Amino acid sequence: MSAQYLLSILLLTAMLLVVSPASVVSQGPTGGGGGSVPTEAVGGASLIFRKPQNPALHSGSATSPSSAGGGRLSGSAKARAAAAEAHERVIAKGNAARSAATPRYSEAEQQYKLAALQDPNDARAHAGLGNVYLDQSRYNEAVTAYSQALKVRADYIPAYQPLAYSLARLDRFPEATETLNQALEYDPNNAEIYNNLAFAYVHAGRYEEAIKAGQQAITLLGQTGQAYKQELQIRNEVLSNAYKNLGNAYNGLKQYNEAADALKHATEIEPNNAAAHFNLGLALHSGGRYSEAIEAYKAVIKLRPELAGAHFNLGLSYAAINDKEGVKQEYDILKKLNAGMAAQLQSLMQK
Repeated sequence: MSAQYLLSILLLTAMLLVVSPASVVSQGPTGGGGGSVPTEAVGGASLIFRKPQNPALHSGSATSPSSAGGGRLSGSAKARAAAAEAHERVIAKGNAARSAATPRYSEAEQQYKLAALQDPNDARAHAGLGNVYLDQSRYNEAVTAYSQALKVRADYIPAYQPLAYSLARLDRFPEATETLNQALEYDPNNAEIYNNLAFAYVHAGRYEEAIKAGQQAITLLGQTGQAYKQELQIRNEVLSNAYKNLGNAYNGLKQYNEAADALKHATEIEPNNAAAHFNLGLALHSGGRYSEAIEAYKAVIKLRPELAGAHFNLGLSYAAINDKEGVKQEYDILKKLNAGMAAQLQSLMQK
């Protein structure tokens, strides 16, 4: 069996580590909103995704509509004030419907659409509509809504990351990178944005730029002494993902030693992350460091004993150092987990 074929099998089996978005969100942080949703097939790196907050209400309107002190207002001023208060109430209704214990998405969509009709230049109305679509995985509609929010107000920061996330879920990675770079113009020290930019660059095949973005995320997270102040971020979550994205970028350039170094950092930060250990195994095997790859795959198996891909790749690494007993051991396990992979390992034992 050729080395090229072995490597292709390694990459294919990495696909087995994809975790369903729903399961990860349920394990993610609640409080500040959302969790992270992995879509990376090789290595478990992911976009940092946090459920967008509802559009902020303007004070003195929907919450306290009659609290304007001072002198008398003219008739036209009163009409404008009344219209503004009515507009805020519509947005407030949309927020309430989306945030209900059982979200009422149809109602929220209706209210945000009404708000957009009342004031087409209110970015909040369009972003609120985008949030409703994003919550329901209606990504094409979310892209349209968030794009409109940024069209009417380019500095509306809350729309950028949800827009980039929606684009990434549609595999529109070049547009996602453009969106995230625009976000950095308004929020230049946000480590999450740099992490997500690294992820999007990797998927766009722009590995050199992915490396720079990943390294910048790590710098902002305090690895070079800079204070970490992003209150909505969970530091280790972002840092681990930054190292995984950095490792994937180096893998894309076939710089396997650098990839392994980055991925080792990820495993140290999140020692129970099977995907990080798995991709570390890939980088080590690709770099010819088979004994180390064996240890990485053993770490995966300790965390995920029934993961057939880890047993298969461990068998391949044993085969690379001519450890036939090790290959046979993984073959015996794979017979129960995945007959097809077991058959492929058996062909190695017969050589």
